[in-house]
This record gives sequence, C-alpha cells and structure tokens, in this order.
Amino acid sequence: MQKKVKNIAVTFSFLIALAFLVGMCVKMYLNPVATSDSERRPLAQFPTEITWESIVDRTSIEKFEDYSVDQFPFREFFRSLKAKFHLNVLGLDENNGLAVKDGYIAKIEQEFTEELVDYSVGRLQYVYEKFLKENGGDKFVALVPDKNYFLGKEYGYPAPDYEALKETVKEKLSGMTYIELFDLLELTDYYRTDTHWSQDKIGGVADKLLTELGAADRVTGEYKENTLYPFYGVYYGQSALKPTPDTITYLTSDILDACTVYDYETGKTSGIYDFEKFEGKDGYDFFLSGTKALLRIDNPNATTEEELIVFRDSFGSSITPLLAEGYKSVYLVDIRYVVPDMLDRFIDFEGKDTLFLYSALILNSKSFK
Repeated sequence: MQKKVKNIAVTFSFLIALAFLVGMCVKMYLNPVATSDSERRPLAQFPTEITWESIVDRTSIEKFEDYSVDQFPFREFFRSLKAKFHLNVLGLDENNGLAVKDGYIAKIEQEFTEELVDYSVGRLQYVYEKFLKENGGDKFVALVPDKNYFLGKEYGYPAPDYEALKETVKEKLSGMTYIELFDLLELTDYYRTDTHWSQDKIGGVADKLLTELGAADRVTGEYKENTLYPFYGVYYGQSALKPTPDTITYLTSDILDACTVYDYETGKTSGIYDFEKFEGKDGYDFFLSGTKALLRIDNPNATTEEELIVFRDSFGSSITPLLAEGYKSVYLVDIRYVVPDMLDRFIDFEGKDTLFLYSALILNSKSFK
C-alpha cells in the first residue's frame, strides 16, 4: 500500500511538472517577449516561414533554437544563475564575453576587425577630405580607450592591438594632429556598469584637449559636482549579476547653466543635461539628451568668437560640455546618424577648428555602416 501511494505521488508530481512546462511553452508561443530590457536587445521570435528548403539548409532550425533560448521561461533567473556559477564557482575570468574585475564590468575584445576599422576610419577620412582639408582652421583627432584596454594592461586579459589602431588613424588622417589620451585615463575613470567614462573623472582629458586646441586660457575649469542615483549601465543587465548601480556625477557652473543646446533634428532648444532621459532606458542619455545627429551648444558668456566642430560618438556627450566655455559655439556631429554630404547645409566649416573624438569600441563596430 505504501509503495502504491509513493508511485501515485511520483506520477502526480511528474504530471504537474509536465503540465507546468507545457503551460510555460504555450505561454511562450502565444505571448513572446519582444525585447530584453536588461540586455537592451530584441529577442528572437518564432520562425514565421518554415519550408522544406529552410529545414534542409537549417535556417529555420537555427532560428527556432535562437527563439527557444531567448523565450525560455524564467530566462533571467537562469542567466543570473549561470553567470554567478561561472564567475564564483568555476572561477572563470569572464561570462558571455564580459569580464568582472574589482567591481568593474567590461566587454572583452581580443582583436580588432581590420575591415570594420578600415571602413570606420575611412568614413572620417571622407569627411576630412570633403569639408576640412581646404577650409582652414586647426584639425585634431583623438581616440578614447575602452575599458578592455585597462583589463589587458593591468590584469593580463587578452586585448587587441591598440597601438596598431592608433597608427591606422594617424596614417589615414595624416592631415590632422593626433592627441594622445590613453596615458591620462585609468579603469577607475569609467563607470563600473557601463562603457562610458565619468564626467567628474575626465578633467585631465578636457584640459589636454583644450590646451591642444589653444582654448585653455578661456576656461576656468571651476565646476560644482552634482549626483544622480541609481544609474544602471549597459553591462548591469547584460552581466546578469545585478551589481550595485553606479552614480552619475555631473558638473555645473554659471557658464554651463547659461549654455543652450540646439537640436537640428527637432528644432528645439534645451539645456546641456536632460533629467527626463536619466529616468529612461539608458541613463547616460542624460548628457546632451543622448544619441543626436547634429547639435549646437551656444555659450552666451563666451569671451571669444571662436567656434569648434566636434565629430563624436557617445563619449563626446559628457566631455564636450567641458569644452563649451572656451567657445562661442560648439557643433557636435555624429555621422552615424546623418549623411555627411548634407553637413555643409548646416555648418560653415570655413576657418573653424575641428576635433574628431571617437572610442576604440565604435571604430571596431558596424556603427558607420
């Protein structure tokens, strides 16, 4: 009798578990999740067209595999469990391409892709040849190291050849003066859970740029520090570790408070910092309202008529305000989101100083394609 009860209990438990899994699979099929907020990416969906040919060449099978992994029930729980097991139990140096050292999370890049770098730098070279080469003004280019650079330098992680990247940039943009920034930065100058540098830690970088640009004597460098918390960087969710969030420290002054930012896309004028964006999906968009094709910072208290053009990626959003005091206007251009051939409709390049400021991460990506 006892054995019979035991068998019934086991069978009943199995049926409950089976029914639960079937229910979860049905829910997964009927109500798939479109995007992962933690990973900031779209999730794979059930294959819409399944044909004999797609089964034979495995395209449908591969799409279904991606779908089943992305839509698996309790996926976030298992992602977290896997990450903690790899790092804390197995003692591995990374999980899913992310390394964690001294609380800092960084994406591991083992090498630069020559095709991507050549194309990205080629786009900058095109802008230089078309608008800058014959238009006077001083021209500069600077690279921003990503956190992976410091993982390789300080902890021995595999890292790409950053010196080769510098040489490529110098060779293809030989008409511009290269400004070295790598020796002014360290890992602690970056957010722990994000790719970007922290504005309050890059005063030395801003000073170096202003000195090379010949504008250092027009900037006081006197700022008040303010904070916003919590800031969940891009690696906060991707790591699945739920680390302690970062704090955004931003700098203000009477000069910066008086500056206005004109958005050529919307035709609207705002301030340097966007507090609504801090509450959005990417808190770093707090700086200059995030990804924008073309902006202009106007400084009504400028002591000069000089203007500056900065071609930049997202790293430029937090450092450009620190350059604004030295100019009447600073134009910010992101050629990932605007056709370069249209730029002279909005900007008079004649006689203006120009700075190309790009991160190694962006140059080694498909962002410019």
